[in-house]
Amino acid sequence: MELYYLIILTITLSVSGAFSPGPLTFSAIVEGSKGSWFSGFKEAFGHLLFELPFVVALAFLLQQIKALLDDALIKYVLSFILISFIVYFSYMVIKDGYSRLNDNGFVSDQGFSNGSKIVNRPVITGFLLTASNPLFLSWWATVGLILILSATSLGFIFGISIMYASHVWMDFAWLGMMGIIGKSGRKFLSNKHFGIFLIIMALIMLYFGLMASIQLIYYK
Repeated sequence: MELYYLIILTITLSVSGAFSPGPLTFSAIVEGSKGSWFSGFKEAFGHLLFELPFVVALAFLLQQIKALLDDALIKYVLSFILISFIVYFSYMVIKDGYSRLNDNGFVSDQGFSNGSKIVNRPVITGFLLTASNPLFLSWWATVGLILILSATSLGFIFGISIMYASHVWMDFAWLGMMGIIGKSGRKFLSNKHFGIFLIIMALIMLYFGLMASIQLIYYK
């Protein structure tokens, strides 16, 4: 019963994190629109590369990591890192979108411009947006602690493995779907409309990045 309870608890609580709108969600749409059908899944893999070691470390250092998020200096540093990457990412997407506004042809299969290659590397984007997202760190240090505590009661390796597997598939499902939506949409857009789409997505990412940083500063 404890095993089934852990799985159900993980899936229920993970909805608040995995399916929330934010920089990772909207970047997956952009990555999909500019790359392959699997761009969203690649971004989810980049997310996993940071998240899994972080969760394991958090399980070892529950109180210490939570204390870090209570430190004002750490909050400002994480906020600065997030804003810096989001601003750069958004700028590159807006730049590419703006360059398309005067082109009425249909969207070709070309990638991002040479000046924005980082945007066309979904694994790197997934990793960096995860590592620099204070809401992600805060979620695991608060809501995620419940899952970690429940998991370790079943044994460290077994419990964490079951809990994380029950959680991470939702990230792959959500980001993969966002990538597919982005890829599908580009087939029906002219370059001009696609440019508008990119600019809107960049502004949304920028907004959520700013909101995440503000929320972290006032995190208790």
